[in-house]
Amino acid sequence: MQHVTKSKLIESGLDIMREKGFNHTGLQEVLARADVPKGSFYHFFTSKEDFGEQVLEHYAQMNQQMAEQILLQDDVPPLQRMRQFFEQVILMCQEGGCTGGCLIGNLSQEMADQSPRFAQLLARKWSQQRELFRSNLEEAQTKGDLKTTSSASDMADYLINGWQGALMRMKVTHTSKPLEQFMDITFSQLLA
Repeated sequence: MQHVTKSKLIESGLDIMREKGFNHTGLQEVLARADVPKGSFYHFFTSKEDFGEQVLEHYAQMNQQMAEQILLQDDVPPLQRMRQFFEQVILMCQEGGCTGGCLIGNLSQEMADQSPRFAQLLARKWSQQRELFRSNLEEAQTKGDLKTTSSASDMADYLINGWQGALMRMKVTHTSKPLEQFMDITFSQLLA
């Protein structure tokens, strides 16, 4: 029962944080959406910041699992895996009405300057995603599928930075067009 209650709080918090951000997520709203009494919150979380960090961990773990499932396929060429990853995220964004974006990106903008603990946690999450991209790009270079003088590490950073910018613009336009433009240019020119 306790695991279910904590999961309900985290899932409710995730939905609200993706919509409103950390600072505009009220604990009363989280409790009401989760249908959990107030006393339960402090049984699982020491503070709102602790709650936000656990929501971020939960989201990042789901995100990492989805990315690994696609980007670690041995039987698919690395650049095709990269394309599949971005296509899957575009589909997920379209299904979500092209709102919300990436919680890691959203919280990086909102919380990195406000909380050193959040900043450290966010840096670790970016590093994990960067490593998946880097290893795919390095494999593509080794196989001769990617002819660039840029390092796989620099390309991974570039892709994350560009993708996050496209996600921000998606949130403004409420369309997947910025994501599709990113894909078109990335895979027809940069990763060709």
